[in-house]
Amino acid sequence: MKQLRGKTVVITGAAGGLGSALAEAFVNQGCHLALIDINQLALNTLAEKLQKSDLRISCHYVDLSKTTEIDALPEELMSVHSSIDVIVNNAGMTLQKSAENHCIDDWQRVFGLNFWSAVLMCRALLPLLRQQKTAHIVNLSSMAAFYGLPSQCSYSSSKAAVQAYSESLRAELSGEGIGVSCIYPGAIQTNMIMATLSESDDLEQAQKNLALAQRFGISPDKAAKKILRGIRRNSPCVTIGADAKLFKFISRTFPGLTAMLLARTYSRLTNTTRQCSHTG
Repeated sequence: MKQLRGKTVVITGAAGGLGSALAEAFVNQGCHLALIDINQLALNTLAEKLQKSDLRISCHYVDLSKTTEIDALPEELMSVHSSIDVIVNNAGMTLQKSAENHCIDDWQRVFGLNFWSAVLMCRALLPLLRQQKTAHIVNLSSMAAFYGLPSQCSYSSSKAAVQAYSESLRAELSGEGIGVSCIYPGAIQTNMIMATLSESDDLEQAQKNLALAQRFGISPDKAAKKILRGIRRNSPCVTIGADAKLFKFISRTFPGLTAMLLARTYSRLTNTTRQCSHTG
């Protein structure tokens, strides 16, 4: 899809850091927007900020964990917009817990938002995409899909599932003029970790991880521009950030070394935590 101007773009998790940056980037390209988020106040604020007289920007307050709300979206969207051309499945969450400390509800929450919402959004809106000569689907995965990260087993697993789903979807839709891009960001300067920070096994380490992402991560605006470029080029995968590119190379070229380094890092961090708790 080389031309974005005049297209209608659906963005989930639109009120978040990357979601709002994507919304602004699409508006700057002359796109109409359907913004989806559960945070009504933040979504309204974003829409007011982006509103231009010649563009349609609609807000849809949806709990993506509820299939019935997603199933109702096509009719709701078409009551405002004349077409749907691009879907960006951006909504996501992470938990910084060990595999042992993940309860069933944790797994269901993370997979529900990271994986199932993307699957259900594609299933619900694919008939609308098929009405266009060209259309595009963007699914947000993560560099955590390249190799499972300790303390983020549900996040890594869900993002790996998004990767496999996107690959299958691209193969199936390639003959219909519908492109599929899977996005693999590294650290981005957003507050995604904040939503579940208090649930972390090691709050101090989680706060350090947040600080590192804020300091060394790529800006949401730069990430959004790379995603738009991926849409124009119909790229099957877009790896964003030097950390993601390096981790992709190392994990695929030296899987044994990757496993050893992750195990040592996790052991060092958990041992330090235990020692501090004993001395405290």
